[in-house]
Amino acid sequence: MRRKATLALVVSLGLLAAWTLPAFAEVQNVRVSGDITSRMFHRENLDLTNGDGGLDTTDNFFMTTTGVNVGADLTENVSTFIRLANERDWDNDAGGTDANGNGSDGSFDISQAYVTLKELFYSPLTLRIGAQPIVWGRGFVLGSALLPSIVGGDDRLSSITANEFTEFTAFDAIRATLDLSNLGGSNLPLTADYVYIKLDENTAGISDDITLQGVNFGTKIGSNTELEAYYLNKLDKAGTTPDINKNGNINTIGFRGSTMPVESLSTWGELAYQFGTRGTDASTGTLTTAPTGSSVSAWALDLGLEYTWTAVSMTPKAGAEWIFWSGKEGNGGIAGWDPIARGYYTTALREFQTDTGAGFYATDQALDTSAATNQNQISFWGGLKPIEDLSATSRLTFFWQDVGALRANAAGTAVANGPRRSFAGTELDTNLVYDYTEDVQFGLLYGFFVPGSIYTSASDNVAQEVVTTVKVQF
Repeated sequence: MRRKATLALVVSLGLLAAWTLPAFAEVQNVRVSGDITSRMFHRENLDLTNGDGGLDTTDNFFMTTTGVNVGADLTENVSTFIRLANERDWDNDAGGTDANGNGSDGSFDISQAYVTLKELFYSPLTLRIGAQPIVWGRGFVLGSALLPSIVGGDDRLSSITANEFTEFTAFDAIRATLDLSNLGGSNLPLTADYVYIKLDENTAGISDDITLQGVNFGTKIGSNTELEAYYLNKLDKAGTTPDINKNGNINTIGFRGSTMPVESLSTWGELAYQFGTRGTDASTGTLTTAPTGSSVSAWALDLGLEYTWTAVSMTPKAGAEWIFWSGKEGNGGIAGWDPIARGYYTTALREFQTDTGAGFYATDQALDTSAATNQNQISFWGGLKPIEDLSATSRLTFFWQDVGALRANAAGTAVANGPRRSFAGTELDTNLVYDYTEDVQFGLLYGFFVPGSIYTSASDNVAQEVVTTVKVQF
């Protein structure tokens, strides 16, 4: 259910809450803060066509995101947090409507709203309920509701063009974190983190939902090493049909670790495996041509390292990373990795490209595979701080498909894995961030993607993007 409020109403509700809560619990502390972020975009050929279809694919537009935070500490280890946000393209009068047909230009929606209960029942247990951010590790497998909400076409305010910059990536979830540090008298820092997430309610009163449940066991060894092992299950009842009496039921198990083997060197690694049966839902869309009920067997891998020369002028750094999403062949299509709730993105363009049927930035290449699956990407980057408050980073990334791209017959139907070579392209991203004050930050991002040999001449033009950012926190 959409819940909207104007900024004046937000402030009024905050004051009203502070006035009325003592009837139920003593308010120890109320915090009000916020931020305003304005971005200017210049984009060229995100569909890689260079206007070959008759449309100009170059555009300039602006976007502003405004957020208001209200937090309160109550008695008995109870705290609450609410974040209301408005995001819109400038002068977005025509496209900005909600589910009721109301204009969203000045509308605020709930970005986060949760209550935290510490020492529930007994001291090691913390419970958090409501719309909340959840990130396991780097967010490689679980970190954002971006894909379930956007690839499915559910832009919550229908008001922005650059959906990868959306504010609304929190999960409607229940999260229980248990501190097991003193289990059995050991001093090993160990936590168990259980999550129940409602990815899609669909029709109320009918068992056609998409839910995600899982548990993460994490520990720290010394001050520089972290280890995690996790299990996630996505139960998708939305894809059930009378002739295919199967629900999507995808299981993901994974292991993650990070450490600093020597001073100034950071290393990390994560390996995950998926198995079960596939469902058709918002988080996969047309990322696969396999039908509902098809078996799933897929891998994901992230390996990286970064070294920072802390004793050298301008603090230079350099790093490398390999990310892999498998593209297993099956049922005449690519039934590869299901991104589920991925929240870790390292590039500005390619990782948000999709095939022609999903959201984000579909290319004009027939039967192109989404960058969320069926892909290897190897990155090298370097950075430095030319002056105290300015940081500069450039990242060079190469992309290969894991399974050869599908080819089409005269009717445009997939017939087999085609002879296309697997090189998908090269991207270079440069990011400048200047901290003008503690509260004001300027940013400049320039990225371009050069398509590889999997693309035909009609859809192999260079994609470019420039994003300038001004962010103020208060």
